[in-house]
Amino acid sequence: MGKFSIISPTKHGWNYGYGFFSNYRICLEELISHHESGNDETPYISWANTTWVESINPFEGKTESSDINPFDLWFEQPTITSGDTSTLNNYPSSIYGTLIDHAQHYFDNPTELKRQQTIDNLYIKPKQYIVDKIDKIYKDEFEGHTVLALMARGTEYNLHHPMYGVFGVQDYINEVKKILEENKEITKIFIVSEDTEYIVAISKAFPDAYFVPDVFRRTDETMEYMNRVHCWPNVSNKRENNCRLLGEEVIIQTKLMGKCDYLFGRLSGVLAGAVLWNENIKKVYKI
Repeated sequence: MGKFSIISPTKHGWNYGYGFFSNYRICLEELISHHESGNDETPYISWANTTWVESINPFEGKTESSDINPFDLWFEQPTITSGDTSTLNNYPSSIYGTLIDHAQHYFDNPTELKRQQTIDNLYIKPKQYIVDKIDKIYKDEFEGHTVLALMARGTEYNLHHPMYGVFGVQDYINEVKKILEENKEITKIFIVSEDTEYIVAISKAFPDAYFVPDVFRRTDETMEYMNRVHCWPNVSNKRENNCRLLGEEVIIQTKLMGKCDYLFGRLSGVLAGAVLWNENIKKVYKI
Protein backbone atom coordinates (compact mmCIF):
# COMPACT_ATOMS: atom_id res chain seq x y z
CA MET A 1 0.00 0.00 0.00
CA GLY A 2 1.46 3.32 -1.09
CA LYS A 3 1.27 6.68 0.66
CA PHE A 4 0.80 9.74 -1.52
CA SER A 5 1.00 13.46 -0.89
CA ILE A 6 -1.37 15.36 -3.18
CA ILE A 7 0.10 18.58 -4.56
CA SER A 8 -2.50 20.94 -6.01
CA PRO A 9 -2.60 24.58 -7.14
CA THR A 10 -6.17 24.99 -5.86
CA LYS A 11 -5.09 26.13 -2.38
CA HIS A 12 -3.89 29.40 -3.91
CA GLY A 13 -6.07 32.40 -4.80
CA TRP A 14 -9.61 31.76 -6.02
CA ASN A 15 -9.18 27.93 -5.70
CA TYR A 16 -9.55 27.02 -9.39
CA GLY A 17 -5.96 27.45 -10.49
CA TYR A 18 -4.63 29.93 -13.03
CA GLY A 19 -2.49 29.78 -16.17
CA PHE A 20 -0.31 26.78 -16.96
CA PHE A 21 2.94 28.00 -15.43
CA SER A 22 1.28 29.76 -12.54
CA ASN A 23 -0.13 26.36 -11.56
CA TYR A 24 3.11 24.58 -12.44
CA ARG A 25 5.33 26.85 -10.36
CA ILE A 26 2.96 26.68 -7.38
CA CYS A 27 3.21 22.89 -7.53
CA LEU A 28 6.98 23.04 -8.02
CA GLU A 29 7.27 25.17 -4.90
CA GLU A 30 5.40 22.50 -2.94
CA LEU A 31 7.60 19.80 -4.51
CA ILE A 32 10.75 21.60 -3.38
CA SER A 33 9.40 21.83 0.17
CA HIS A 34 8.26 18.19 0.05
CA HIS A 35 11.69 16.98 -1.10
CA GLU A 36 13.84 19.14 1.13
CA SER A 37 11.79 18.31 4.23
CA GLY A 38 12.43 14.59 3.75
CA ASN A 39 8.76 13.70 3.32
CA ASP A 40 8.64 9.95 2.63
CA GLU A 41 5.25 10.06 0.88
CA THR A 42 5.17 9.89 -2.91
CA PRO A 43 4.23 13.27 -4.38
CA TYR A 44 1.32 13.28 -6.81
CA ILE A 45 0.43 16.45 -8.70
CA SER A 46 -3.27 16.99 -9.24
CA TRP A 47 -4.90 19.71 -11.31
CA ALA A 48 -8.35 18.30 -10.62
CA ASN A 49 -11.01 20.94 -9.98
CA THR A 50 -9.07 23.63 -11.88
CA THR A 51 -10.08 25.40 -15.06
CA TRP A 52 -7.82 22.91 -16.86
CA VAL A 53 -10.62 20.36 -16.49
CA GLU A 54 -12.90 20.51 -19.54
CA SER A 55 -16.12 20.66 -17.50
CA ILE A 56 -15.09 23.43 -15.09
CA ASN A 57 -15.79 27.08 -15.87
CA PRO A 58 -16.49 29.18 -12.76
CA PHE A 59 -17.38 32.16 -14.95
CA GLU A 60 -20.45 30.22 -16.08
CA GLY A 61 -21.17 28.62 -12.71
CA LYS A 62 -19.74 25.25 -13.76
CA THR A 63 -17.88 24.27 -10.59
CA GLU A 64 -19.00 20.69 -9.92
CA SER A 65 -16.15 18.69 -8.40
CA SER A 66 -14.29 16.39 -10.79
CA ASP A 67 -11.85 13.53 -10.25
CA ILE A 68 -10.25 14.09 -13.66
CA ASN A 69 -6.60 15.11 -13.35
CA PRO A 70 -5.41 16.78 -16.57
CA PHE A 71 -1.81 16.75 -15.33
CA ASP A 72 -1.82 12.99 -16.01
CA LEU A 73 -2.52 13.70 -19.69
CA TRP A 74 0.84 15.41 -20.16
CA PHE A 75 3.23 14.04 -17.53
CA GLU A 76 4.27 10.63 -16.23
CA GLN A 77 3.05 9.92 -12.71
CA PRO A 78 2.41 6.89 -10.52
CA THR A 79 -1.18 5.72 -10.36
CA ILE A 80 -3.03 5.95 -7.06
CA THR A 81 -5.04 2.76 -6.50
CA SER A 82 -7.85 1.93 -4.10
CA GLY A 83 -5.39 0.30 -1.72
CA ASP A 84 -3.27 3.44 -1.39
CA THR A 85 -3.68 6.32 1.02
CA SER A 86 -3.44 9.95 0.00
CA THR A 87 -3.54 13.26 1.85
CA LEU A 88 -3.35 16.84 0.67
CA ASN A 89 0.16 18.22 1.01
CA ASN A 90 0.36 20.38 4.15
CA TYR A 91 2.37 23.21 2.57
CA PRO A 92 0.61 26.36 3.88
CA SER A 93 -0.99 28.47 1.15
CA SER A 94 -0.04 31.57 3.16
CA ILE A 95 3.63 31.12 2.26
CA TYR A 96 3.29 30.63 -1.50
CA GLY A 97 5.93 32.69 -3.23
CA THR A 98 8.60 32.26 -0.57
CA LEU A 99 10.43 29.51 -2.47
CA ILE A 100 9.51 30.62 -6.00
CA ASP A 101 8.82 34.28 -6.63
CA HIS A 102 6.51 34.53 -9.64
CA ALA A 103 7.90 38.00 -10.33
CA GLN A 104 11.26 36.44 -11.26
CA HIS A 105 12.43 34.13 -14.02
CA TYR A 106 15.70 33.26 -12.15
CA PHE A 107 18.01 33.25 -15.19
CA ASP A 108 20.14 35.78 -13.33
CA ASN A 109 20.08 33.64 -10.15
CA PRO A 110 21.73 30.40 -11.29
CA THR A 111 21.97 28.88 -7.82
CA GLU A 112 18.24 29.15 -7.17
CA LEU A 113 17.41 28.19 -10.76
CA LYS A 114 19.48 25.03 -10.40
CA ARG A 115 17.59 24.18 -7.22
CA GLN A 116 14.28 24.44 -9.08
CA GLN A 117 15.54 22.55 -12.12
CA THR A 118 16.93 19.71 -10.01
CA ILE A 119 13.58 19.06 -8.33
CA ASP A 120 11.68 19.57 -11.57
CA ASN A 121 13.83 17.03 -13.40
CA LEU A 122 13.62 14.59 -10.50
CA TYR A 123 9.83 14.49 -10.24
CA ILE A 124 8.22 15.76 -13.46
CA LYS A 125 8.69 14.18 -16.89
CA PRO A 126 6.56 14.89 -19.99
CA LYS A 127 5.00 11.92 -21.72
CA GLN A 128 7.02 10.46 -24.56
CA TYR A 129 4.52 11.39 -27.28
CA ILE A 130 5.00 15.06 -26.35
CA VAL A 131 8.78 14.71 -26.30
CA ASP A 132 8.63 13.14 -29.76
CA LYS A 133 6.66 16.12 -31.12
CA ILE A 134 9.15 18.57 -29.61
CA ASP A 135 12.11 16.71 -31.09
CA LYS A 136 10.53 16.59 -34.56
CA ILE A 137 9.81 20.32 -34.65
CA TYR A 138 13.30 21.10 -33.40
CA LYS A 139 14.91 18.90 -36.06
CA ASP A 140 12.70 20.23 -38.87
CA GLU A 141 12.80 23.93 -37.96
CA PHE A 142 15.70 24.82 -35.64
CA GLU A 143 18.54 22.36 -36.09
CA GLY A 144 21.61 24.15 -37.51
CA HIS A 145 20.20 27.60 -36.72
CA THR A 146 20.99 30.17 -34.06
CA VAL A 147 17.50 30.92 -32.76
CA LEU A 148 15.91 33.82 -30.91
CA ALA A 149 12.74 32.77 -29.08
CA LEU A 150 10.21 35.58 -28.74
CA MET A 151 7.43 35.26 -26.15
CA ALA A 152 5.02 38.00 -27.24
CA ARG A 153 2.43 38.06 -24.46
CA GLY A 154 -0.58 40.21 -25.27
CA THR A 155 -4.39 40.07 -24.79
CA GLU A 156 -5.45 40.53 -21.12
CA TYR A 157 -1.89 40.75 -19.80
CA ASN A 158 -1.61 44.53 -19.98
CA LEU A 159 -4.61 44.97 -17.68
CA HIS A 160 -3.91 42.15 -15.23
CA HIS A 161 -0.11 42.48 -14.99
CA PRO A 162 0.86 46.10 -15.68
CA MET A 163 3.72 45.76 -13.19
CA TYR A 164 5.61 43.86 -15.91
CA GLY A 165 5.10 46.66 -18.43
CA VAL A 166 2.33 47.66 -20.82
CA PHE A 167 3.30 46.89 -24.40
CA GLY A 168 1.82 46.36 -27.84
CA VAL A 169 3.01 44.25 -30.74
CA GLN A 170 5.09 47.03 -32.27
CA ASP A 171 7.11 47.29 -29.06
CA TYR A 172 8.14 43.65 -29.46
CA ILE A 173 9.03 44.17 -33.12
CA ASN A 174 11.18 47.19 -32.33
CA GLU A 175 13.08 45.33 -29.62
CA VAL A 176 13.65 42.27 -31.80
CA LYS A 177 15.31 44.50 -34.40
CA LYS A 178 17.72 45.74 -31.73
CA ILE A 179 18.51 42.19 -30.59
CA LEU A 180 19.18 41.10 -34.17
CA GLU A 181 21.50 44.05 -34.66
CA GLU A 182 23.39 43.10 -31.50
CA ASN A 183 23.53 39.38 -32.32
CA LYS A 184 24.11 39.03 -36.05
CA GLU A 185 24.64 35.29 -35.74
CA ILE A 186 20.89 34.79 -35.17
CA THR A 187 19.42 33.07 -38.24
CA LYS A 188 15.90 32.28 -37.09
CA ILE A 189 13.15 33.69 -34.87
CA PHE A 190 10.67 31.48 -33.03
CA ILE A 191 7.45 33.35 -32.22
CA VAL A 192 5.20 32.28 -29.36
CA SER A 193 2.03 34.27 -28.63
CA GLU A 194 -1.53 33.64 -27.53
CA ASP A 195 -2.75 36.39 -29.91
CA THR A 196 -3.21 35.68 -33.63
CA GLU A 197 -2.85 39.38 -34.45
CA TYR A 198 0.60 39.37 -32.85
CA ILE A 199 1.63 36.31 -34.87
CA VAL A 200 0.51 37.98 -38.10
CA ALA A 201 2.21 41.31 -37.37
CA ILE A 202 5.51 39.81 -36.20
CA SER A 203 5.60 37.33 -39.10
CA LYS A 204 5.08 40.22 -41.51
CA ALA A 205 8.02 42.10 -39.93
CA PHE A 206 10.22 38.98 -39.95
CA PRO A 207 9.08 36.76 -42.85
CA ASP A 208 11.51 33.94 -42.09
CA ALA A 209 10.26 33.53 -38.52
CA TYR A 210 8.60 30.32 -37.41
CA PHE A 211 5.58 29.71 -35.20
CA VAL A 212 3.86 26.44 -34.35
CA PRO A 213 0.75 26.28 -36.54
CA ASP A 214 -2.74 25.26 -35.51
CA VAL A 215 -2.40 25.95 -31.78
CA PHE A 216 -5.03 27.81 -29.76
CA ARG A 217 -4.75 31.59 -30.04
CA ARG A 218 -7.06 34.56 -29.74
CA THR A 219 -9.18 35.15 -32.82
CA ASP A 220 -12.50 36.91 -32.22
CA GLU A 221 -12.37 37.19 -28.41
CA THR A 222 -12.93 40.79 -27.36
CA MET A 223 -10.68 42.65 -24.95
CA GLU A 224 -13.67 43.11 -22.62
CA TYR A 225 -14.21 39.34 -22.52
CA MET A 226 -10.54 38.48 -21.99
CA ASN A 227 -10.09 41.10 -19.29
CA ARG A 228 -13.15 39.77 -17.47
CA VAL A 229 -12.45 36.04 -17.99
CA HIS A 230 -8.77 36.01 -17.11
CA CYS A 231 -8.30 32.30 -17.90
CA TRP A 232 -10.14 32.57 -21.22
CA PRO A 233 -7.91 30.08 -23.10
CA ASN A 234 -8.64 27.31 -20.56
CA VAL A 235 -12.43 27.68 -20.63
CA SER A 236 -12.81 28.11 -24.38
CA ASN A 237 -15.35 25.79 -26.00
CA LYS A 238 -14.18 26.40 -29.57
CA ARG A 239 -12.74 22.91 -29.96
CA GLU A 240 -13.13 19.47 -28.43
CA ASN A 241 -10.63 18.47 -25.75
CA ASN A 242 -9.41 22.07 -25.55
CA CYS A 243 -7.70 21.80 -22.16
CA ARG A 244 -5.81 18.64 -23.09
CA LEU A 245 -4.64 20.18 -26.35
CA LEU A 246 -3.85 23.54 -24.77
CA GLY A 247 -1.62 21.99 -22.12
CA GLU A 248 0.20 19.97 -24.76
CA GLU A 249 0.71 23.09 -26.89
CA VAL A 250 2.08 25.08 -23.95
CA ILE A 251 4.56 22.32 -23.10
CA ILE A 252 5.75 21.90 -26.69
CA GLN A 253 6.26 25.60 -27.33
CA THR A 254 7.91 26.23 -23.96
CA LYS A 255 10.28 23.28 -24.30
CA LEU A 256 11.24 24.53 -27.76
CA MET A 257 11.93 28.00 -26.35
CA GLY A 258 14.27 26.42 -23.81
CA LYS A 259 16.25 24.90 -26.69
CA CYS A 260 16.83 28.27 -28.37
CA ASP A 261 19.99 30.36 -28.08
CA TYR A 262 18.34 33.61 -26.96
CA LEU A 263 15.06 34.37 -25.22
CA PHE A 264 13.11 37.63 -25.34
CA GLY A 265 9.81 38.80 -23.87
CA ARG A 266 8.18 40.43 -20.92
CA LEU A 267 8.04 38.52 -17.66
CA SER A 268 5.27 35.94 -17.84
CA GLY A 269 4.61 32.38 -16.82
CA VAL A 270 5.67 30.93 -20.16
CA LEU A 271 8.88 32.99 -20.26
CA ALA A 272 9.72 31.78 -16.74
CA GLY A 273 8.85 28.25 -17.87
CA ALA A 274 11.31 28.51 -20.78
CA VAL A 275 14.04 29.53 -18.32
CA LEU A 276 13.12 26.64 -16.01
CA TRP A 277 13.30 24.19 -18.94
CA ASN A 278 16.38 25.88 -20.41
CA GLU A 279 18.76 23.59 -22.30
CA ASN A 280 20.64 26.13 -24.41
CA ILE A 281 19.69 29.75 -23.64
CA LYS A 282 22.71 32.03 -23.48
CA LYS A 283 20.97 35.31 -22.70
CA VAL A 284 17.51 36.52 -21.72
CA TYR A 285 16.26 39.88 -22.95
CA LYS A 286 13.32 41.53 -21.22
CA ILE A 287 11.31 44.27 -22.86
